[in-house]
Amino acid sequence: MIIDNKKNYEDLNERLISFSEIKKEKLIFEPLWKDFKYSFCWSSNSIEGNTLSLEETIETLEFDAVHSNHTYKEYTDAKNLYKAIENYLCLDAKDIDETWIKQCNNMIIQRGEKYREENLYIGSLVEAVYYPPDYTLIDGKMNEWLSDINKKNSSINDIIKNIAKKHIDFERIHPFPNGNGRTGRIILNQQLINNNIFPIAITDNSKYRQAFKYYDKNGDISLMEYLIISSEMRMLDKYEELLKNIDRSLNIEKPRLNPNHGKSR
Repeated sequence: MIIDNKKNYEDLNERLISFSEIKKEKLIFEPLWKDFKYSFCWSSNSIEGNTLSLEETIETLEFDAVHSNHTYKEYTDAKNLYKAIENYLCLDAKDIDETWIKQCNNMIIQRGEKYREENLYIGSLVEAVYYPPDYTLIDGKMNEWLSDINKKNSSINDIIKNIAKKHIDFERIHPFPNGNGRTGRIILNQQLINNNIFPIAITDNSKYRQAFKYYDKNGDISLMEYLIISSEMRMLDKYEELLKNIDRSLNIEKPRLNPNHGKSR
């Protein structure tokens, strides 16, 4: 095991607030959800090599702003992924199925709702090349993968372990010609929501890529578990900061009224 997550799980269990409870608090949920969507869009594209910063991603999505040091494709990728997040990541629990996954991927890459029809490789000689299964095997592999994708676990530990493993398995099948990572991370977040956990934005690109290498070498999912846990803890930090901001705002000392104000004379 690369990482012993025992303490990390203990900390998460101690701090975790259910997604349904957060949704009840409008003044907390709305800014938190908006921040998540922007952060997730930026971070997910960043993992794929998109060079837009978080600020530039927000400017693109809100104001259609462009900067000279980026490609047209980078802006298009940001807009398409954000549309997929808006249209396919559901605030309520929903069953994940093949149609939903294909539609989600199509909105991201705009190439039709079908699996890849050729073989390909992932990575480089520097990073170690990975060859996904032959394209003729994808239907069978995906049917098997989908058979328990909506499985529910009772403990947070089992939920995270299951989601980490399913995410790695999806990326190793690599069913689409492109957009597998972005589609897979939307699936990961829908799984979190289905288990009443706030979705996440993974921001450590290096550790994220390493997680797949460790799995390929010895089947170790502990680094992927760690990334999910640590990303959830960062979300909880934001949640708690918003709570503090509200408390400070509501407890601002109000101007003193004239003691005779409101009294009849």
